Amino acid sequence: MQRQILFRCPRTGMNVQHRTDDERPERSEPADSYVPVRCPACMSLHFVNSTTGKLLNEPSGQPGSRPRSA
Repeated sequence: MQRQILFRCPRTGMNVQHRTDDERPERSEPADSYVPVRCPACMSLHFVNSTTGKLLNEPSGQPGSRPRSA
């Protein structure tokens, strides 16, 4: 069974869609489970929450909104 994970690449700001193969669908993952994903937008490795699509170091506010310093 395949699942889709949607996330925003922190380097390019592009929305990325990634499909994962769920080898054991009966296994339920915890809500804080992160999977390594090779990003097609920047070719880097990101750790993405398999349930929410949030990145490992993403702030808890809105995705992609980070404070800027002057």
